[in-house]
Amino acid sequence: MQKIINIDGMSCGHCTAAVEKALGSVNGVTDAKVDLAAKRAVVHLNIPVDDEVLADVINNAGFTVAGIQ
Repeated sequence: MQKIINIDGMSCGHCTAAVEKALGSVNGVTDAKVDLAAKRAVVHLNIPVDDEVLADVINNAGFTVAGIQ
């Protein structure tokens, strides 16, 4: 399963690393790649994970989720 998360507030490589680390801490996330230019993360899951859980870890890392597909 794959989800695309649009994220506001990222401006550098440290931001992308923080988001990838936050998403990687979620049970069920097998891979998370952040594209700074596109302002989004592509997340691969091996079990269903609620959008709210993904949004919460990103928001707690200091960024804003603009939408999840």
